[in-house]
Amino acid sequence: MNEFLASSASGWLAIALMGLGGGIGVYLALALPNTVLKEKWQKYIAYLDGYVRFLLLKQTAAQIARNQAIACAVLILLLAATGNVLLLVIILLVVVAPPVVLDRRKRERIEKLEMQLDGWLLMLANALKATPAIGEAIKSTVNLVQPPMSEELDLMVKENQLGTPLDQAVLNASERMGSPVISGALATLVIARQTGGDLPTILETSAASLREMARLEGVVRTKTAEGKGQTWVLAIVPFAMVILLSAIDPNWMVPLTQSFIGYMIVTIAMTLWLVGIIWARKILNVDI
Repeated sequence: MNEFLASSASGWLAIALMGLGGGIGVYLALALPNTVLKEKWQKYIAYLDGYVRFLLLKQTAAQIARNQAIACAVLILLLAATGNVLLLVIILLVVVAPPVVLDRRKRERIEKLEMQLDGWLLMLANALKATPAIGEAIKSTVNLVQPPMSEELDLMVKENQLGTPLDQAVLNASERMGSPVISGALATLVIARQTGGDLPTILETSAASLREMARLEGVVRTKTAEGKGQTWVLAIVPFAMVILLSAIDPNWMVPLTQSFIGYMIVTIAMTLWLVGIIWARKILNVDI
């Protein structure tokens, strides 16, 4: 008996029983109603679902969350079996990576939509010159633009065909895309349609305004790029200097960590460093 307890087989059996017990515990926590874990799990799925719906992914939010949970469980068992600390980093990546990747893809999609907006407004203005029905005009532009704008327009047209009023379908698309620029342009479209007037001319003016804003934003990005690079350098240099000086002479930085005056100097330096970084970011964060 003592030989079995001391053998590797007993260790693997303990790990298997731990995994089985943990799996049963998680299953019961998710299956039973009104548990904290189930509530958090549903909130996380709803959080991912917002990205999934916007990006029009084939994989559901529940599938993404379930794959994360399975991967984390496997990695935790491997960590218990091997004791490799590197697995903790991989577990952290598994937990953090999907929301970060989805958020980045969302921002990239919004940027593409904003870049396509002025071209679509001109197409819509030209289509309205041929047909007075704005619904038909929007439908005719679906195949004239590239994704992702064509996908959003297709959803708008399908909502309208299924019975949603056109104005509401446009507002739903505005809310779904979540871009202030696009929301402003679509709000202009709805207001101009309701109040009357020369809608093609209004759309052409809006498209010209968007092109000018995009040009100004490009100029601002070019002018502030050098300052942002300098900010990164200033943020990294103090730590690089500390590492370099410590490598040259390990005793060089010792007085800063063994006396009250040293602690005060480090505290003041870190405070000034943090204030400088925040101040630089505010200066360079130019909003047109």
